[in-house]
Amino acid sequence: MLVIIDDGFTIKATTIDATGKSAAVVVASEVELAAALKELKASFKGVRDVVVVTRDAVAGSVEFPPGAADTLGFNERNQLVQFELMSKMPQNDTMIGEVFVGRSLITHAQLQQLLTEQRESRKDRSAGNYQHLGALAVSKGFATQEEVDKSIDVQRRINQPQLGYSPLAGIGLELKASYGMPAGTEVGFMYQEVRDRWLAALKQAGFRLNAIIPFAGITRHYFGKQFANGNLVEIYDHGINIVALDGSRAVESIPFGGKPMEVEQLSNLLSRVGSSQKCIWATTDELRDLVLATGEHTNKDSQLLADPNEAGQILGISTVNAINSMRHVVFPLKNPPKPLREQPFMPWVYAALLAAGVVFLAENHIQQEIQPLVDDLETERLEHIEWEDKWGEASEFLGRIGTLEGGIKTNQELIANADAGIQLIDNLKNRSEFQIKLMETLMASISEGVIIDSLESTSGDAFAVELWSITPQQGSAFVEVFSEKLSAMNLTVAVLSTRSGQGDVGVDGTEMLVSINPQIEDDPANVEELEDAE
Repeated sequence: MLVIIDDGFTIKATTIDATGKSAAVVVASEVELAAALKELKASFKGVRDVVVVTRDAVAGSVEFPPGAADTLGFNERNQLVQFELMSKMPQNDTMIGEVFVGRSLITHAQLQQLLTEQRESRKDRSAGNYQHLGALAVSKGFATQEEVDKSIDVQRRINQPQLGYSPLAGIGLELKASYGMPAGTEVGFMYQEVRDRWLAALKQAGFRLNAIIPFAGITRHYFGKQFANGNLVEIYDHGINIVALDGSRAVESIPFGGKPMEVEQLSNLLSRVGSSQKCIWATTDELRDLVLATGEHTNKDSQLLADPNEAGQILGISTVNAINSMRHVVFPLKNPPKPLREQPFMPWVYAALLAAGVVFLAENHIQQEIQPLVDDLETERLEHIEWEDKWGEASEFLGRIGTLEGGIKTNQELIANADAGIQLIDNLKNRSEFQIKLMETLMASISEGVIIDSLESTSGDAFAVELWSITPQQGSAFVEVFSEKLSAMNLTVAVLSTRSGQGDVGVDGTEMLVSINPQIEDDPANVEELEDAE
């Protein structure tokens, strides 16, 4: 099986044979997807079926209502998972230095050297000494101009806005509760447009896609065979992933944010790992040396794993283990046909069919009741039966008509209940659209120096946002812009608390807790009102 690995910066591939052994990893020199896959095809001739492991997909868990994972429609499931996991998607703030390191053009130490020289050149721009980081890298011999240009293309692709994309949910196994969190379902999230881009590029190169798997946490299917408890810490050049090895399989991703990794920063990140049992896997020799410098390997509850030179093979073997054990998130490779019940005209069709059915049944029933009486009356007329007998039969018929009228009334009540159910469906759809628009408004309000740590629903249309900013002024500016945009939805924004803190990035700044609540004096704004305001 061919495993294609996309870590966000490079595209590489390796094959896994029937014994579970991995071939040498081939790294594509091209950065454009179609060109990179064509290059890999030339290296793996005769191979067609592939599995893709990509940072374009993220992993997490969602607490579905009982039975909802199977009963929710395609769109409803996508929107629910999007609401829970969108914050885990890579943000559009990747720095060029981060790309250089991610593509192995420079080390973290070399990045620190370049940044130091760039800061010195910035002190007196009038002298013409200021240089961009790429130019500095070329001047130092760390990279060629061609590699710098390719890195800029990678940065542009990573930072491309995706607010208009359609969500796509992947569903995995049910997970047990852990860390005070309820049991949930393992899920993945990516965008349909990204999936379709992979499908088109793979088909063009002569490959056939079997599965897409989130990059973060994939190695638990390798190291999880050695360790049943604790946390696995995956350390990459772009950040770390903390993966629970118990039945919860929770995944937390912490990006480096474009800054060179240093011993103190890494030590602080490792100290955040909740479990005392830590299995640390560094993917490069430099990162392994940094772990050793922290002294974390001397902790009796910590263990430094595998040779970094085997990183590509371990990712490939982990992927095959996940596929063979059927313990991976499954993304649909094509959208299902839209069910008739989701068509906008179907509520009217249901109502018309129900009304027609009621009328037909009533008429048929009446006809069946009347015809024997008509026949009897005709017979009685021909045979000159006494008028008293005819009147008795007519009275019986009138009684049956009254019974039918009662049935018709009952059916009319059923129609009214059906209309109420249709209205409930429309309300649920509007609620889902409202939540998506709220997320889009939040992403559109983020400015430089502000990171959103969490967004959660507190009750009804009320939400709480935790954010970190470099300065209090940047945090206040975000709140002001966010409040102005939400006013069109008749929502108010209030700052509940402000304090100094390092946030998830481990850098001193300001942490703020912000509440979002509906305006009491106005009706809640719908999605159409927000769009008009924008």
